[in-house]
Amino acid sequence: MRSRRVLLFTCCLAQLIVVLDSSILTVALPQISTDLAMTTTDLPWIVNAFAIPIAGLLLLSGKLSDRYGAKPVLLAGTLIFTVASLLGGLAPDAGALISARIGQGVGAALISPATLMLLSTSFSTGSARARAFGLWGAASGSGGAIGVLAGGILVEGTSWRWTLLVNVPLGAGLVVLLLFFVAGIQPSRSRGRLDFAGAIAGTTAVTALALAFASLESPLLDVGPAVWIALAVIAAGLFILIELKWVSYPLLPLRRLSGKSLWVLPGAMFLIGGAMTGTFYFLTLYFQLHQGLAPLETGLAFLPLSAAAFIAAAATHPLSKKLGVLRAATLAVILMTAALGTMSGAAHAGSTVIIIMVSVLFGAGMGVAISTIADLVTASFPSEMTGIASGVLTTAQQTGNTIGLAALVSLDTGTGTGSTSHGTPLAGAAFMTFAAALCILNYSKKRRRNPQQPSLKVITYDRSQDIV
Repeated sequence: MRSRRVLLFTCCLAQLIVVLDSSILTVALPQISTDLAMTTTDLPWIVNAFAIPIAGLLLLSGKLSDRYGAKPVLLAGTLIFTVASLLGGLAPDAGALISARIGQGVGAALISPATLMLLSTSFSTGSARARAFGLWGAASGSGGAIGVLAGGILVEGTSWRWTLLVNVPLGAGLVVLLLFFVAGIQPSRSRGRLDFAGAIAGTTAVTALALAFASLESPLLDVGPAVWIALAVIAAGLFILIELKWVSYPLLPLRRLSGKSLWVLPGAMFLIGGAMTGTFYFLTLYFQLHQGLAPLETGLAFLPLSAAAFIAAAATHPLSKKLGVLRAATLAVILMTAALGTMSGAAHAGSTVIIIMVSVLFGAGMGVAISTIADLVTASFPSEMTGIASGVLTTAQQTGNTIGLAALVSLDTGTGTGSTSHGTPLAGAAFMTFAAALCILNYSKKRRRNPQQPSLKVITYDRSQDIV
């Protein structure tokens, strides 16, 4: 029982670090620009260099976890992430920093699906599973806001470099836990060779798509979005051919999964990921540039949101038990939509107090939504494809992060320098979460019409698997 608690703590801490690093540098961008002589067009690549490798490699990472076991993959990812964080903290110039952020993204891509697989296989049914995914969702949901708060504290008290160097002792602690206190989970040992052709094509497709939208803000290598989109379409077509026709053991068995509504929930997570990232980004701009808050004050403004996300996600188990997982997920996303709509109006009116108050509702909805959707997706895929299910889910979220942010930036009526309230992109984020709610409702209707689908293990509660 104690080993299960340690495993749960390790997975939640690993996921928290990954999500935290997607936002911890946000409040430090002005200082980084001055210190490393980076232009405003180059700054977005500090964020994109971390997000794009995650989006591109998650599917392969899930397959590696299925084949070799989640613990070795999580350990490798943690080591890569820790070393890259050290190099980034010591970076002498912009090129070195962006390269280090790419390394962090590669490590994070290995970490996230492995944590989900460890939880899904260690807590297969019952209330323990709901609690485990609730705490994982709490770490994932609150990590973005905690990152802004931690970044503000570190930038005010030390230097922007500590927003990266802080990962070194955290990563070292995770390595110790994994080596000495967490038992391994037997991998599936699937037959056949790894589908490297599919992995290359799939990674190219997702990466090119993310680069296309990221290039709307700042072109990479003077290549416009149209070229990246064309490459993404070609690679995606090749990936489908490889998976359906050319390999015996595909990376993603599309033929086996065709005709099922397994893709609706990852679509909802794609939209939620874009809304979350856009909300953190534009609220940070609003607080720092439009309202003139210091980095630490900006971080503190996110504290209510972070606390609400953590508490709500941790309380997902009793909520899901009372309402049902699908209904809890739907209501949570609707709550996010209402909160974002209200924040949009408050931003236009310049009411910081209302934004902070309503952000509590956004955080609560976010915490429950992430926990329940993660639970639903990993439970609805076949049991031997837990790693792939984790990879699909996290790929959807991370791709949504990049594409959603770029789409919301294009909606912003200002110049991106704080000259406007940024209420319009917050309204766009509300539209994304509303569409996500429709996806969940659609999935629920399909399950009622087709009860022959795999049952959702999370719905059955078994006290014998309780964590405590």
